[in-house]
Formats: sequence, structure tokens, C-alpha cells
Amino acid sequence: IILVSCGDESAKIEDKPNFVFIIIDDQNMELSCFGKDYIKTPNLDRLSSEGIRFSHAYVQQAVCAASRASFLTGLHPRSTGVEYPYSYYFVEEVIPKYGTIGKHFLQNGYDTRYFGKVHHGVDEKLEVPNYYPGGTRYVDPENIEIDRTLGNLGVPPYEKYEGPDTLFKDGRIAEAVLDALKAWDRSRPFFYVVGFQKPHLPFRAPEKYWKFYNQERIPRVENPGRPEGFPEIAKSWYNLKQYKWEHSDPDSLFSDDYARLLRQAFFACTSFVDAQIGKLIDEVDRMGISEDTYFVYISDHGFHLGEQNHWGKTTLYESSLNSPLIISRKGMSNEGTVSESLVEYVDILPTVLDLAGIKIPAHIEGVSTVPLLKDPGMEFKKAVFSQQERDAIGRRKGYSVRTVRYRYTEWHDHEAGVIMARELYDLNADPMEMNNLAIYPEHEALVQEMAAILEAGWEEALPDGVVNRAGNPVAPPAYSWGPEGVPRRKLWHEVYGGDESEGWRKACERRISIDDGTSP
Repeated sequence: IILVSCGDESAKIEDKPNFVFIIIDDQNMELSCFGKDYIKTPNLDRLSSEGIRFSHAYVQQAVCAASRASFLTGLHPRSTGVEYPYSYYFVEEVIPKYGTIGKHFLQNGYDTRYFGKVHHGVDEKLEVPNYYPGGTRYVDPENIEIDRTLGNLGVPPYEKYEGPDTLFKDGRIAEAVLDALKAWDRSRPFFYVVGFQKPHLPFRAPEKYWKFYNQERIPRVENPGRPEGFPEIAKSWYNLKQYKWEHSDPDSLFSDDYARLLRQAFFACTSFVDAQIGKLIDEVDRMGISEDTYFVYISDHGFHLGEQNHWGKTTLYESSLNSPLIISRKGMSNEGTVSESLVEYVDILPTVLDLAGIKIPAHIEGVSTVPLLKDPGMEFKKAVFSQQERDAIGRRKGYSVRTVRYRYTEWHDHEAGVIMARELYDLNADPMEMNNLAIYPEHEALVQEMAAILEAGWEEALPDGVVNRAGNPVAPPAYSWGPEGVPRRKLWHEVYGGDESEGWRKACERRISIDDGTSP
């Protein structure tokens, strides 16, 4: 959660404002403050009542590594070169050259600390070592043993277990942040980035939070089937390849009871993390610094809970891409309001830098949303952009643009140089994205209009009067970094040859040129 003040409000703080920047892993828009009154999140409701929530905030890519690379640097995927996991280019070139959100605040005198999951697989060095909670994925001894012997396929995608919050990792993360707040040296402001892990799979939470929800009364999604004109490449079944689900057939629906069980588990995680956030809010209040502290609340992306028969992320639909953003500070103007303007997660870094009075570096591709804090109803971006890979080494990708009314997506085969499929949804008439207008000849003119917006890109969709001259180089295709990238690097070399000693160089040689249309 980042509490944000706008305009001259930061001038009321004698020194620099503090920040509690909260990153949730896989939280979708099913939150009470965004209109889902069956969700029990009193602490987020509290933040929302004291801040501004953005109902149309979109991630650049609905997978943790790519999304985090974008919002931690303020760069689009075209510039970070990250798919999943992080890439060599991002770790070896982008981070050292441009820095990240933590480095910007550290270099400007902030007590800067990371708690829990911030990056994906990178341990960024700050003044104080990153805090990690340790422990096993599951709490129940039986699940721990099954996970140890059989791995994901032997354990369910959920867990409830009676015990204190600190039995689970997010409970320990909250305690570590509380300890840091209590020991804070008031001679300089703090910027604490708090990465809570739930509701990321497996959906694990103490049993008391499961009891917040009556499984029989949990609503099923309104759009459980595939859209009319659904292209096969749009399907994501990655999560069904993991864990012991009711079944692993991506084309079959779960039973109603099982679907409600999964939604109950996810909502229990949401309430569990909300309780941890409440502890942080209470401590900031106790310290008497509520009016000097910004809370910013985001997720790394959304998550399907049955919409379009998906259970996971990595799609180019609203359920994956539309993600929560709350900026809140006690005493800020326009508190309790919602902005429906289009914003992107690349806008988060320049926003917090702006609120802190830190100069926004020229390389950043996002735009500060501070004007929306002053006037939540103003027009902002004309369109927002997202993408998603489909074959692990970037040969097939989807590119999507969202305007106020429409979502348009193209699925590209870069090796063949062709567009494999198109999708177009009228979100006014079809908010559930169940009718792909691109398959109908009578909508061809609209398809071409949206294709032109997609091709023009984010530079042409900036708010009126805003010009971005970052001019960052196009990243090479993602050559995966670290232990988690081993399978993808192996596939890369099976397709393109060479070995790991020259893999990154070969990836750079295959750099995609957006301008001349050459393929990787």
C-alpha cells in the first residue's frame, strides 16, 4: 500500500514523506472497496476511504517476473526484455544501468528496506538485507510430507490449518515490518516495500479466515465458459499442470462445489493478508505519523477464478490484466473517491517519486498519476498496453491494447511473421468478454482502427500535453536468468543452437526490431 498525497500536500510534511509500498502476489479485483461486497477486507476498505482507488489500472504482463520488472523500473516489457523468469539482459544491463524503485529511494536518503517477495528471484542489495520469512510452502505436516515426496502434483492447490497468523509466511512478514517500524530512526524517512505472498497458489490461510466465508453462498463467476470466437492460443492452462486439482483438463469446467471451494480458499487468503495490512496501519497510527505516511497497495497482476474457464494468470483478458491500485494517506484531498481513468503499472514508480519530491529520471516510460489525485475524473491515458508470451522463448506472443471502451488483442507468430488470431471485445456491451467481435466481417473497420492504436504504441497514447523522450533500446528476446530459467535456456539452445556461454550474446543478435518488423 502506498499512501499518496497530491500536489502541494507533500509540502505540508516538514521533511520527506514516508512510504509503505505493499505488493500482493496474484490478487485480483475481487475486493470490497472495488464493489465486491462479499469480500471481507476491512483494512483495505479503511485505506480506500482515506485515499483514492483506481478501478482501471492495468499491468504490462500478467506474470510475476515480467510485471515486477516493469513496475519496479517504470519500463515497458519492450525495454526490460523480461518474460518469465527475469532475463540476463534485465539483470546484467537494465538493473545496473537504470536502478529500481528501491535504489531510487535509497540514493535519495531514505531508509529503504524490502520484506518478502519484491523481485522475482533477485536479491537486490540495499543497506539492510532483504527479509525473507523462510519455512515450507505448506503448514499441515501431512501436506509438507506429500509435497516433499511427490511435489506439486500430489498436493491440493489450497490449505487451511488452525493456528496463529505467524505460522504462515505472510504473518511473519508483517511482524518483521512491525519490528522495523518500532525501531525506525526518525532522522530520515522510510520507504518500506512489503511483498506479501498470498493469495498466490497454493491458496493457504489460517482456518479462521476460511470461516469468514460460507462456501454455499459464494457466487460463481458470470462467465465460466470460453468466449464466442475464442482462439486456441489465448488459452492458458499452466496452473492446471500443477497441484492436485479436481481435474487437469483445460477445456472442462470444475464442478460448482469445487469452484466455490477454490474461491473460498482464495478469499480466505485475501482476508488473511488484509489482516496483516491492518497491523501495519495500526502501528503507523500508534506512531503518530499517519498524515506523513503514504500507503500504496498493488498486486503484481490479476488472477482468473473461473472466468473464461481459466484458473490462473497469463492471459490477455481483464481478469488477468486489470489489477488493484490504492494510493492513500490520512488527510489527503479527494479521499474515498475512485478514478476510472486508464493508468498502467509503469506509472507507479514515477508517481511515488513525484510524491517524494524526487526528480523522475528521463529513462522512465511511465507517467506520474499525481494529477489524478488532484482531479480523479480527469482524462488521462488514451489507451494502455499489455502482452503475453506463449511458447517460453518468445516465438509466439500476444499484444493487447485497452481503450475506454474496447480491448483488442493480436496473437503473433514471430517466426512465420504472421498474425495468428485477433480478439476484439466491446467492454461496454460485453464486460465479461464473451463475444469476440473480430470474427465478424461487419467489425473489420473497428478491428483496423484498434490495430492502428496497438501499432502506434504507448508513446502515442500518453495524456494530452505529455511527451516521453526516453528512447530506450528494444530489449533482446528473453534469455532466461538463474536456476529457474534452466528449462527455458535448454529449449532456447535446442531451437537456436549454441551453448550457455554464448546464449545471451545470441539472444542480443536476435533482438526484435519493433520499427522494421523483423522477427526474433
